[in-house]
Amino acid sequence: MSDAKLIALVDCNNFYASCERVFRPDLIGKPVAVLSNNDGCIVARSQEVKALGIKMGVPVHQVTDLIKQHRIQLFSSNYSLYADMSQRVMNTLAEFAPDMEIYSIDEAFLDLSNLYPCNQNPEAYARQIKRTVQRYTGIPVCIGMGPTKTLAKLANFAAKKWPHTQGVLDLSDHKRRHKLMTI
Repeated sequence: MSDAKLIALVDCNNFYASCERVFRPDLIGKPVAVLSNNDGCIVARSQEVKALGIKMGVPVHQVTDLIKQHRIQLFSSNYSLYADMSQRVMNTLAEFAPDMEIYSIDEAFLDLSNLYPCNQNPEAYARQIKRTVQRYTGIPVCIGMGPTKTLAKLANFAAKKWPHTQGVLDLSDHKRRHKLMTI
């Protein structure tokens, strides 16, 4: 174990859309969008919808043709469901790190300093967290780690964008940080 500070940001992927898919697994891999309170705007998008170029907050009437063409499944916001699923995710995360700060409905910072087992590196421990959250809740997550919350947030951003990270990235190493920041 190390004495260095290690903060992880666990962020649920496409949270509202992922919540809808938990109870509709037939929609996994298909385009899903969640609508605002009055169903007028798209407020959450699956990766498939993002790939179509549909932006966050766009009025539904502006993308009606794309919705029909790509058979995008639309859901009205279900905040009770999202709050319940968030609580399930946070309860699962608390099993891995008692020092946790809930940052938003779909994000939490975990202090992993000196927590991961001696025989595991931090990325292996994060992958264990990722698998467990997926298995217990059905919600996919990405995990970014670093010595500060800001670097953990940056690592999470990169973990989501770069498929080769498989959703986990540790920026504790200054060479790795420098490489990322110069891209």
